[in-house]
Amino acid sequence: MTNLSDVVQDERTARMVLSMIVEPDDAVSGRLLRQLGALELLRLAERDDVVAGLSAVDAHVWRSQFQRSDTRTLEQNIVAAERAGIGTLIPGDKEWPSALDDLGDRRPYVLWTRGTTSFLARPLSDLVTITGARASTSYGEQVARRLASDLTNAERLVVAGGAYGIEGAAHRAALASGGDTIAVMANGVDRPYPVGHRELLERVADLGLMVSEVPPGAVPTRHRFLARARLMAALSAATVVVEAGARSVTVTGLNGPGRTVISGPTS
Repeated sequence: MTNLSDVVQDERTARMVLSMIVEPDDAVSGRLLRQLGALELLRLAERDDVVAGLSAVDAHVWRSQFQRSDTRTLEQNIVAAERAGIGTLIPGDKEWPSALDDLGDRRPYVLWTRGTTSFLARPLSDLVTITGARASTSYGEQVARRLASDLTNAERLVVAGGAYGIEGAAHRAALASGGDTIAVMANGVDRPYPVGHRELLERVADLGLMVSEVPPGAVPTRHRFLARARLMAALSAATVVVEAGARSVTVTGLNGPGRTVISGPTS
Protein backbone atom coordinates (compact mmCIF):
# COMPACT_ATOMS: atom_id res chain seq x y z
CA MET A 1 0.00 0.00 0.00
CA THR A 2 1.36 3.42 -0.97
CA ASN A 3 1.68 5.90 1.89
CA LEU A 4 0.32 9.41 1.58
CA SER A 5 3.72 10.84 2.44
CA ASP A 6 5.24 8.99 -0.53
CA VAL A 7 3.02 10.76 -3.07
CA VAL A 8 2.59 14.18 -1.43
CA GLN A 9 5.76 16.21 -1.78
CA ASP A 10 4.79 19.79 -0.98
CA GLU A 11 2.71 21.75 1.52
CA ARG A 12 0.01 22.79 -0.96
CA THR A 13 -0.71 19.27 -2.16
CA ALA A 14 -0.60 17.98 1.40
CA ARG A 15 -3.25 20.51 2.43
CA MET A 16 -5.38 19.60 -0.58
CA VAL A 17 -5.17 15.93 0.42
CA LEU A 18 -5.95 16.77 4.04
CA SER A 19 -9.15 18.54 2.98
CA MET A 20 -10.16 15.43 1.04
CA ILE A 21 -9.73 13.17 4.07
CA VAL A 22 -10.62 15.20 7.17
CA GLU A 23 -13.82 17.13 7.74
CA PRO A 24 -13.42 20.92 8.10
CA ASP A 25 -13.07 22.57 11.49
CA ASP A 26 -11.54 19.45 13.07
CA ALA A 27 -9.96 20.56 16.34
CA VAL A 28 -7.21 17.91 16.46
CA SER A 29 -6.15 18.28 12.84
CA GLY A 30 -6.25 22.06 13.07
CA ARG A 31 -3.96 22.10 16.08
CA LEU A 32 -1.49 19.64 14.57
CA LEU A 33 -1.52 21.48 11.25
CA ARG A 34 -0.63 24.73 12.97
CA GLN A 35 2.16 23.07 14.98
CA LEU A 36 3.65 20.72 12.37
CA GLY A 37 2.55 21.75 8.88
CA ALA A 38 0.61 19.52 6.51
CA LEU A 39 3.48 17.32 5.32
CA GLU A 40 4.56 16.34 8.81
CA LEU A 41 0.92 15.89 9.86
CA LEU A 42 0.46 13.27 7.14
CA ARG A 43 3.66 11.51 8.19
CA LEU A 44 2.48 11.48 11.81
CA ALA A 45 -0.87 10.02 10.73
CA GLU A 46 0.96 7.05 9.19
CA ARG A 47 3.24 6.32 12.14
CA ASP A 48 2.55 4.92 15.59
CA ASP A 49 4.22 7.82 17.37
CA VAL A 50 2.55 9.52 20.30
CA VAL A 51 0.25 12.37 19.24
CA ALA A 52 0.75 15.27 21.63
CA GLY A 53 -2.40 16.08 23.57
CA LEU A 54 -4.18 12.83 22.69
CA SER A 55 -4.59 9.56 24.55
CA ALA A 56 -3.68 6.36 22.72
CA VAL A 57 -7.36 5.70 22.03
CA ASP A 58 -8.02 9.22 20.71
CA ALA A 59 -4.89 9.05 18.56
CA HIS A 60 -6.11 5.78 17.06
CA VAL A 61 -9.50 7.34 16.26
CA TRP A 62 -7.81 10.35 14.65
CA ARG A 63 -5.52 8.12 12.54
CA SER A 64 -8.36 5.85 11.40
CA GLN A 65 -9.71 8.46 8.97
CA PHE A 66 -6.38 8.48 7.11
CA GLN A 67 -6.27 4.69 6.90
CA ARG A 68 -9.51 4.69 4.91
CA SER A 69 -8.02 6.90 2.19
CA ASP A 70 -6.95 5.66 -1.23
CA THR A 71 -3.86 7.42 -2.57
CA ARG A 72 -4.61 6.68 -6.22
CA THR A 73 -8.09 8.21 -5.96
CA LEU A 74 -6.68 11.25 -4.16
CA GLU A 75 -4.10 11.79 -6.90
CA GLN A 76 -6.77 11.47 -9.59
CA ASN A 77 -9.00 13.99 -7.80
CA ILE A 78 -6.17 16.53 -7.61
CA VAL A 79 -5.42 16.15 -11.32
CA ALA A 80 -9.13 16.46 -12.17
CA ALA A 81 -9.43 19.67 -10.13
CA GLU A 82 -6.43 21.20 -11.89
CA ARG A 83 -7.81 20.27 -15.31
CA ALA A 84 -11.15 21.85 -14.40
CA GLY A 85 -9.39 25.13 -13.63
CA ILE A 86 -10.15 25.01 -9.92
CA GLY A 87 -7.57 26.92 -7.92
CA THR A 88 -6.29 26.68 -4.36
CA LEU A 89 -5.05 29.12 -1.77
CA ILE A 90 -3.02 28.24 1.32
CA PRO A 91 -1.52 30.38 4.10
CA GLY A 92 1.44 32.30 2.73
CA ASP A 93 -0.08 32.83 -0.71
CA LYS A 94 -0.32 36.46 -1.79
CA GLU A 95 -4.12 36.30 -1.98
CA TRP A 96 -4.71 34.20 1.13
CA PRO A 97 -7.17 36.20 3.29
CA SER A 98 -5.19 36.99 6.43
CA ALA A 99 -8.48 37.52 8.29
CA LEU A 100 -8.87 33.74 8.43
CA ASP A 101 -5.70 33.50 10.52
CA ASP A 102 -7.76 34.90 13.41
CA LEU A 103 -9.47 31.50 13.55
CA GLY A 104 -6.30 29.90 14.94
CA ASP A 105 -6.67 26.11 15.08
CA ARG A 106 -10.02 26.49 13.29
CA ARG A 107 -8.43 28.04 10.22
CA PRO A 108 -9.29 26.13 6.99
CA TYR A 109 -6.66 23.72 5.70
CA VAL A 110 -6.97 25.13 2.17
CA LEU A 111 -9.39 27.21 0.10
CA TRP A 112 -10.65 25.82 -3.22
CA THR A 113 -11.56 28.63 -5.61
CA ARG A 114 -13.31 29.50 -8.84
CA GLY A 115 -13.13 33.11 -9.97
CA THR A 116 -11.33 36.28 -8.94
CA THR A 117 -9.18 35.35 -5.94
CA SER A 118 -7.81 38.89 -5.66
CA PHE A 119 -11.10 39.77 -3.92
CA LEU A 120 -9.79 37.92 -0.87
CA ALA A 121 -6.76 40.22 -0.65
CA ARG A 122 -8.90 43.32 -0.18
CA PRO A 123 -8.97 45.03 3.24
CA LEU A 124 -11.25 43.38 5.76
CA SER A 125 -13.28 46.59 6.04
CA ASP A 126 -14.27 46.24 2.37
CA LEU A 127 -16.12 42.95 2.94
CA VAL A 128 -19.61 42.63 4.43
CA THR A 129 -21.45 39.34 4.87
CA ILE A 130 -25.20 39.24 4.27
CA THR A 131 -27.08 36.16 5.38
CA GLY A 132 -30.44 35.08 6.70
CA ALA A 133 -33.43 32.82 6.25
CA ARG A 134 -33.80 30.50 3.29
CA ALA A 135 -37.58 30.62 3.72
CA SER A 136 -37.50 34.41 3.69
CA THR A 137 -40.32 36.89 3.31
CA SER A 138 -40.62 39.20 0.33
CA TYR A 139 -39.85 42.10 2.66
CA GLY A 140 -36.70 40.38 3.92
CA GLU A 141 -35.49 39.84 0.35
CA GLN A 142 -36.26 43.47 -0.48
CA VAL A 143 -34.11 44.59 2.46
CA ALA A 144 -31.30 42.25 1.42
CA ARG A 145 -31.37 43.59 -2.14
CA ARG A 146 -31.35 47.20 -0.98
CA LEU A 147 -28.51 46.53 1.45
CA ALA A 148 -26.40 44.72 -1.15
CA SER A 149 -27.02 47.46 -3.70
CA ASP A 150 -26.08 50.20 -1.23
CA LEU A 151 -22.91 48.33 -0.25
CA THR A 152 -21.98 47.91 -3.90
CA ASN A 153 -22.45 51.64 -4.49
CA ALA A 154 -20.17 52.25 -1.50
CA GLU A 155 -17.55 50.01 -3.18
CA ARG A 156 -17.93 47.24 -0.64
CA LEU A 157 -17.82 43.55 -1.48
CA VAL A 158 -20.85 41.39 -0.64
CA VAL A 159 -20.18 37.97 0.92
CA ALA A 160 -22.97 35.39 1.16
CA GLY A 161 -23.53 31.64 1.01
CA GLY A 162 -25.46 31.21 -2.24
CA ALA A 163 -28.55 29.79 -0.52
CA TYR A 164 -32.19 30.40 -1.33
CA GLY A 165 -33.83 33.43 0.23
CA ILE A 166 -31.75 36.24 1.73
CA GLU A 167 -28.36 35.11 0.42
CA GLY A 168 -29.54 34.61 -3.14
CA ALA A 169 -31.19 38.04 -3.10
CA ALA A 170 -27.92 39.61 -1.91
CA HIS A 171 -25.85 37.97 -4.65
CA ARG A 172 -28.31 38.98 -7.36
CA ALA A 173 -28.46 42.58 -6.22
CA ALA A 174 -24.68 42.87 -6.04
CA LEU A 175 -24.30 41.49 -9.56
CA ALA A 176 -27.14 43.64 -10.91
CA SER A 177 -25.44 46.73 -9.45
CA GLY A 178 -22.18 45.84 -11.15
CA GLY A 179 -20.55 45.02 -7.83
CA ASP A 180 -18.29 42.30 -6.49
CA THR A 181 -19.54 39.28 -4.59
CA ILE A 182 -18.17 36.11 -3.02
CA ALA A 183 -20.14 32.90 -2.47
CA VAL A 184 -18.80 30.78 0.39
CA MET A 185 -19.93 27.21 -0.23
CA ALA A 186 -20.50 24.20 2.05
CA ASN A 187 -19.83 21.89 -0.90
CA GLY A 188 -17.36 21.60 -3.75
CA VAL A 189 -17.05 24.64 -6.03
CA ASP A 190 -17.58 22.35 -9.02
CA ARG A 191 -21.14 21.48 -8.04
CA PRO A 192 -23.18 24.60 -7.24
CA TYR A 193 -25.75 24.07 -4.50
CA PRO A 194 -28.67 24.49 -4.24
CA VAL A 195 -29.36 23.18 -7.74
CA GLY A 196 -31.98 25.87 -8.29
CA HIS A 197 -29.23 28.48 -7.95
CA ARG A 198 -26.88 26.86 -10.45
CA GLU A 199 -27.18 29.69 -12.97
CA LEU A 200 -26.75 32.34 -10.27
CA LEU A 201 -23.71 30.62 -8.75
CA GLU A 202 -22.11 30.11 -12.15
CA ARG A 203 -22.46 33.88 -12.69
CA VAL A 204 -20.83 34.45 -9.31
CA ALA A 205 -17.93 32.19 -10.34
CA ASP A 206 -17.61 34.03 -13.68
CA LEU A 207 -17.91 37.60 -12.38
CA GLY A 208 -16.96 37.23 -8.72
CA LEU A 209 -15.61 34.37 -6.64
CA MET A 210 -16.85 31.01 -5.42
CA VAL A 211 -14.82 29.57 -2.55
CA SER A 212 -14.98 26.49 -0.31
CA GLU A 213 -12.83 24.69 2.23
CA VAL A 214 -14.14 21.29 1.12
CA PRO A 215 -12.77 19.71 -2.08
CA PRO A 216 -14.36 19.45 -5.53
CA GLY A 217 -17.08 16.83 -5.58
CA ALA A 218 -17.94 17.26 -1.90
CA VAL A 219 -21.63 17.44 -1.03
CA PRO A 220 -23.14 19.74 1.62
CA THR A 221 -23.84 18.30 5.08
CA ARG A 222 -25.11 19.81 8.31
CA HIS A 223 -21.59 19.88 9.75
CA ARG A 224 -20.21 21.59 6.64
CA PHE A 225 -22.93 24.25 6.79
CA LEU A 226 -22.08 24.90 10.44
CA ALA A 227 -18.35 25.01 9.69
CA ARG A 228 -18.92 27.40 6.80
CA ALA A 229 -20.53 29.96 9.12
CA ARG A 230 -17.20 30.67 10.81
CA LEU A 231 -15.60 31.43 7.42
CA MET A 232 -18.37 33.81 6.41
CA ALA A 233 -17.98 35.65 9.71
CA ALA A 234 -14.18 35.73 9.69
CA LEU A 235 -13.92 36.96 6.09
CA SER A 236 -15.87 40.16 6.79
CA ALA A 237 -15.65 43.10 9.14
CA ALA A 238 -19.42 42.88 9.67
CA THR A 239 -22.13 40.26 9.24
CA VAL A 240 -25.73 41.32 8.72
CA VAL A 241 -28.41 38.73 9.50
CA VAL A 242 -31.34 40.26 7.64
CA GLU A 243 -34.01 37.81 8.68
CA ALA A 244 -33.92 34.48 10.49
CA GLY A 245 -35.92 32.04 12.55
CA ALA A 246 -35.65 32.31 16.33
CA ARG A 247 -33.69 29.05 16.56
CA SER A 248 -31.77 29.54 13.34
CA VAL A 249 -28.30 28.04 12.91
CA THR A 250 -27.49 31.20 10.96
CA VAL A 251 -27.95 33.37 14.04
CA THR A 252 -26.14 31.10 16.49
CA GLY A 253 -23.28 30.09 14.21
CA LEU A 254 -21.87 33.45 13.11
CA ASN A 255 -19.43 34.44 15.81
CA GLY A 256 -16.28 35.67 14.10
CA PRO A 257 -13.36 36.85 16.22
CA GLY A 258 -13.49 40.62 16.61
CA ARG A 259 -16.30 40.94 14.07
CA THR A 260 -19.61 42.78 14.25
CA VAL A 261 -22.88 40.86 13.85
CA ILE A 262 -25.99 42.91 13.09
CA SER A 263 -29.12 40.84 13.51
CA GLY A 264 -32.45 41.68 11.94
CA PRO A 265 -35.91 40.40 12.90
CA THR A 266 -36.51 36.78 13.85
CA SER A 267 -39.78 34.94 13.76
